[in-house]
Amino acid sequence: MPQLIPYVGKEELENLKKVIANQWLTEGPFTEEFVSLIKDVTGAKYALPVTNGTMALFLAVLSLGIGPGDEVIVPDFTFIASATSVHFAGARPVFCDVTDDTFTIDTDKLEERITEKTKAIMPVHVYGQSADMAPVLQMARAHNLTVIEDAAQGFGVFYNNKHTGTLGDVGMISFFADKTITTGEGAVILTNREDVYERAKLIRNQGRSSSGVFIHPALGMNFRMTDLQSAIGVAQIKKFNEIKRLKSRNYALYRRELSGVKELKFLEEVSHSNLVPFRTNVLAEDKEDLCKHLEENGIQTRSFFFPLHRQPCFNFLGYREEEFPVSNRGFEQGLSLPVYCGLQKKDILNICSRIKEHYGY
Repeated sequence: MPQLIPYVGKEELENLKKVIANQWLTEGPFTEEFVSLIKDVTGAKYALPVTNGTMALFLAVLSLGIGPGDEVIVPDFTFIASATSVHFAGARPVFCDVTDDTFTIDTDKLEERITEKTKAIMPVHVYGQSADMAPVLQMARAHNLTVIEDAAQGFGVFYNNKHTGTLGDVGMISFFADKTITTGEGAVILTNREDVYERAKLIRNQGRSSSGVFIHPALGMNFRMTDLQSAIGVAQIKKFNEIKRLKSRNYALYRRELSGVKELKFLEEVSHSNLVPFRTNVLAEDKEDLCKHLEENGIQTRSFFFPLHRQPCFNFLGYREEEFPVSNRGFEQGLSLPVYCGLQKKDILNICSRIKEHYGY
């Protein structure tokens, strides 16, 4: 039983056939529709489709003018792209520990990470819930910092009725294959700031505002999507309510079946955010042996993120283990179970039965 099977089918195939028939493979009519649908869902004033989430974060950092000598505060618990996007812009990622209930950035520890070089804070909305944005935004205003939202896992997720990725200066949502909606690879940059949008638009398209011209007012690269990807994305957005319903149903079944297993702890569902389940995420005692037991029974497992401060590529930053107790515990105890739309009730009951079996229930 895999961690993920994307929820794609005839609707996506029909759209792809239309792209082939139109013979417009680069950004075209489906991309225009995809952007319009994204803006409708998120309420963002501007949306730019991008090749993937990593490049979207990189472009977001560049669009704010962040570069050599600058620092950006990033939660220690996140996918590595949150930090590498800062590094490759020439700036320094500064890691901050996370809360032990949601594993989003710990705003009580933010201020101690701010220096005269700090230019931005990058909250990450993990596992289908929003980080607590009010204190992040308040801290940013107090220190004249910008906010870059990594909402890779945040499609359809709202913080107090505002979509993730639209609360800060710039944000992004990923459409990688395991995300809530997918285009295979792909992402979108969201912003309500015209200056950020115009700068990002130039950088993503070789330093020009539109393709087909050969005068380049600015330096840029090619971060564009294709109409093939957008065609899939259009079908996916139109299926989002069904995707959310199925994932929520599956997640609720896990919660019910594992409610009496004291060796497991589900992440807290917070009042400031809705939940669009990304995985079924738990903290588990004896995690490694539990994973081995599940894998031996044909159930693919996945650990939580490996803390950024422990990544070999970031050894040069010189962090100490004791600075990040929650992030470390997340990796040591965190377990992600499949929640994809195609899971059947019998599949989830089997997973839960194997977990109970391991713990002697």
